[in-house]
Amino acid sequence: MDWFGYELNGVFWIGPVLGTVVFVWGGWPFLAGAVTEIRDRAPGMMLLIAMAITVAWSSSMASSIGWFDLEFWWELAALVTIMLLGHWQEMKAIGQARGALAALAALLPDEAERVEPTGTRLVSVAELRPGDLVLVRAESRIPADGVIEEGEAELDESMITGESKAVAHPQFSSHFRSSNIGQ
Repeated sequence: MDWFGYELNGVFWIGPVLGTVVFVWGGWPFLAGAVTEIRDRAPGMMLLIAMAITVAWSSSMASSIGWFDLEFWWELAALVTIMLLGHWQEMKAIGQARGALAALAALLPDEAERVEPTGTRLVSVAELRPGDLVLVRAESRIPADGVIEEGEAELDESMITGESKAVAHPQFSSHFRSSNIGQ
């Protein structure tokens, strides 16, 4: 209104009302996140954003009732909007990363051939214990972390490199001793 030289009656409370709506509704994820960070004694970005929007809202409300002359209603709305966009992008990226990790986890075999004194026995990966000797056949996936004991084979490295083609590695073994099970 200042730019165009006109004034409307009754618009005095539009800024405070709309600013409060933006602060409460748009700022809710940051305010709730700040409470969680304070409760966990782990201050982070949510607390910082919550403090910024709370100060902007408080000083603007104090100015609206005549205590100060520092209205930040526009800045509050811009800050909340930009932070919500950033938060949305972050949550989208985290969701995609979880999907990628789930896809990688699906590549792990469910069973392993454990070498026992009587021969090999097919067991679930959950049954493997550190120190078990496991047979890994050519072009198969390695079911757990381990140390190579003997032999050589072509291994599927898709869990590490994303390459689906088996790669010949003379240093890799067809027998390895398991370690770090479940990690």
